[in-house]
Amino acid sequence: MGYSQAQKAESRQRVLETAARQIREGGIESLGVADCMRRAGLTHGAFYGHFASRDALIVEALEYAVAQSEKRIAALSTGSGAAGSAKKDPLRAIADVFLSDRHIRNPGSGCALCALAGEARHAAPEIRERLTLYVHTLASQIAQTLAGHSESLALGIVATIVGAVTLARAVDDPELARSILAGSLDLIVAQGGDA
Repeated sequence: MGYSQAQKAESRQRVLETAARQIREGGIESLGVADCMRRAGLTHGAFYGHFASRDALIVEALEYAVAQSEKRIAALSTGSGAAGSAKKDPLRAIADVFLSDRHIRNPGSGCALCALAGEARHAAPEIRERLTLYVHTLASQIAQTLAGHSESLALGIVATIVGAVTLARAVDDPELARSILAGSLDLIVAQGGDA
């Protein structure tokens, strides 16, 4: 008995979700095909029915993770995102989500750029190309929340967010991690007021 197109699409979606989580949690090199397929509830043999190669899966998983992030940021920038964010200015809502304890503790469901920035310089050109595009998209989304729509300031905010998340995840002192996040949030919110 064969699988329907709907079942195949559902299985492929599970693999993408699983792979996207794995690369955000452990990095690109941590993704093993057999483990990913097992976690998605499929056999290793079914892999090539969905993807041409491990590299193809990584690129598509990154696309999936980035698309999730772009949707979340778009919702936050219009005030239709997380509960309570409609009362905040959009820049504050975006910064709050990125610079939250929840985001730091859960890289698998968070921003792919924050999770992969440190290793991206060693990644395949397709990965770097997609992350570069995401930097531009994220900066553009943030620029739309700034009074002057400054792309340059927005890039600085992206760099502040990614750096803060990277440092907060790197240190073994929870109080220092919270201070990094709080200080970065203050810096970003002040920039929004000056824009």
